[in-house]
Amino acid sequence: MEVSRAADRSGHEAGGGAAERAGVRPEERLGVLTDAVGAFDRRTARLARLVAATGSRPAGSLGRLDEIGWQVAGILRTHRARPLPVVVSVLAGDHGVAEHGVSAHRPEATARLFAEIVAGQAPVCALAARVGGRVEAADLGLRTDTGDHRYKIGYGTADITRADAMTFGQALDSIEAGARFAHEVFPAGSMAACGEIGVGNTTSAAALAARLLGADPRDLAGRGSGVGEEIVRLKTRLVEQALERTSGPDGDPVHGGDPVRQLAALGGYELCGNVGVILAAAARGCLVVLDGCMTAVSALIACRLCPQVREYLVASHVSTEPAHRMLLDEMGLKPVLDLEMRLGMGSGAALAAGPVNALLAVTELAAASGPPPAASPPSNEQSRNATAQSPDPSGSERI
Repeated sequence: MEVSRAADRSGHEAGGGAAERAGVRPEERLGVLTDAVGAFDRRTARLARLVAATGSRPAGSLGRLDEIGWQVAGILRTHRARPLPVVVSVLAGDHGVAEHGVSAHRPEATARLFAEIVAGQAPVCALAARVGGRVEAADLGLRTDTGDHRYKIGYGTADITRADAMTFGQALDSIEAGARFAHEVFPAGSMAACGEIGVGNTTSAAALAARLLGADPRDLAGRGSGVGEEIVRLKTRLVEQALERTSGPDGDPVHGGDPVRQLAALGGYELCGNVGVILAAAARGCLVVLDGCMTAVSALIACRLCPQVREYLVASHVSTEPAHRMLLDEMGLKPVLDLEMRLGMGSGAALAAGPVNALLAVTELAAASGPPPAASPPSNEQSRNATAQSPDPSGSERI
């Protein structure tokens, strides 16, 4: 199993990255990532649906899997899609709010789990191997030093009930670090399964979901690692405190509707990093398979920054976290699986890769009058042409 690891390069005092210090505006930094995401090819997606209707089985007879097959056709710009290589990415970060005892695990457990993933001994490694995939891991924000300085931005976040999780500059740095990681580990046109680890991050995710959805924290805090009702009530109170801290006298968010500033205030390094992973994977023409609640939060923020990224997303499953289904509903995503999972670390995404690739094997067989052409990611010119074909690249028009 190939693994990418990272250590640290800055603490909370580091502020922005080199680009920011050089005077590049934040919107320009984000624009590099969002502008690289090509428009979804609706014409090819519709062609794939028509071709399926002429085969030996009724179009749509495989239900949700058929819909994903048509989606893959639009991403790869071929109605003869074949099973995709699978890469599971796992970003790691520690959370200051974990010191309140919101998890069944101590904060240092994140580093131990990260070491297990790197050693190929974690459950996600077995699940990825089962579908012929590999796991790639990166430390963006563990409190400990793991020895590789390529991606890490900080040593854990601040306690979001008392201070912003990180600086705005660090949030941008984390998004860019995740994008760099994605470009290095995801082959173009592959299945990019996104995961994360971080003790306490379900509390941060609930706070972000409450802010992004305008929902009541009492409807969002869940059992996470398997805690009891008393800890769920504690998580709810902590989320309410974090939201109060980041609200003005009128109750409105002090950061307005800026999703990156909301990430900096309430999020985590791995949550920020997965925003970059999702944007970059879409730019590489990958099918982006989300894991649980935390990757759904990152995906919603990626969609707020770049609406057309929605067309590249698949929800692998819906977890037991109450916020998860609400986030998926907000993005209009239907989960492939509903197994009441709450393991995290990309496990649901790895598990869903199996049925998705099984469907693509059926598609390949049905479409093969000869060897199907190799799929390739969209070029910039193709993306511009597809924009003219797509009346609404934001995703409001479904295929």
